[in-house]
Amino acid sequence: MDGLVDKIRQGDRRSLARAMSLVAERGDTAEALKDRLRRNTGQVPWWGFTGPPGVGKSTLIDGLLGLLREQGRRVGVVAVDPTSPVSDGALLGDRIRMMRHAVDPDVFIRSLATHHREGGLSDATLHCARLLELARFDPVLIETVGVGQNEADIASVADFCLVMLGPGYGDEIQLIKAGLLQIADIVVVNKCDLPEAQRLLKDVREELGESATMVGDASRKDDAPRVEIVGLAAKSGAGVEHLLGKLLSLDQAARGAERCVHHRHRRLLGEIRRGALSTYERALEHALASAVAQDLIRGLESGELSLEEAIARLEDAARH
Repeated sequence: MDGLVDKIRQGDRRSLARAMSLVAERGDTAEALKDRLRRNTGQVPWWGFTGPPGVGKSTLIDGLLGLLREQGRRVGVVAVDPTSPVSDGALLGDRIRMMRHAVDPDVFIRSLATHHREGGLSDATLHCARLLELARFDPVLIETVGVGQNEADIASVADFCLVMLGPGYGDEIQLIKAGLLQIADIVVVNKCDLPEAQRLLKDVREELGESATMVGDASRKDDAPRVEIVGLAAKSGAGVEHLLGKLLSLDQAARGAERCVHHRHRRLLGEIRRGALSTYERALEHALASAVAQDLIRGLESGELSLEEAIARLEDAARH
């Protein structure tokens, strides 16, 4: 384990790739590596990117990668892709859109499959991001798969979150009103060369109200938390450099000692929560596969049990 960690810190890409495969597994070796990562990371800010599928997140990240490399930054990316129905692995759509950076030794892009997990993240996302940090990539970017209104897991992982919206990707107003915007530090509206995007910008600002500020708006003088709203066109690159300046400001603020501790603790709590839920779900499935399930069905059909009583008995069976 010490040898593997040392090689990763020295920039050995093969060891890094091997470790990323290892943390997706179970077993003593994988758990020992995960424990080492928990204790040796948490100083580099992680940038979260979320939003509905197809809105342009990968295209935006591709543009940001180019600008960050011009500044001499070594950048790591964890891109969570849909799960292939054939191989059960990632479909690699995000990595293909960032392919021009694939030969750059100072960029490392890892695609992960969701394995049908709600929330837009894979179980291995957290560990792969920690590995990128251990390998001295800074910053670390995490892109969710793009599942719409349910992708809130990124808020418990990233130091700050960018939510991307665009015209023509479903019911934009419902996305605006959903909890997705509640996790945003920056809201980006893509394709702002189109009239529909300008209307979407207006809708976003009205929905966020006093918590929002348009980039370049100096009318707010208070110190209240605010959400930046940025309009850009990711495909042409218009506005991307301006957005990067905003992201770097958030990055700098996230490096404060108290903020580092806060985000590290939030990640650990999120990890505990997801682990507990996963363990509980497995216990329930095991109980439902046993004879107790038929007893519960008969009790409900006969009226001997209420639904609440059936649930309580199932929980008791799962605990034992």
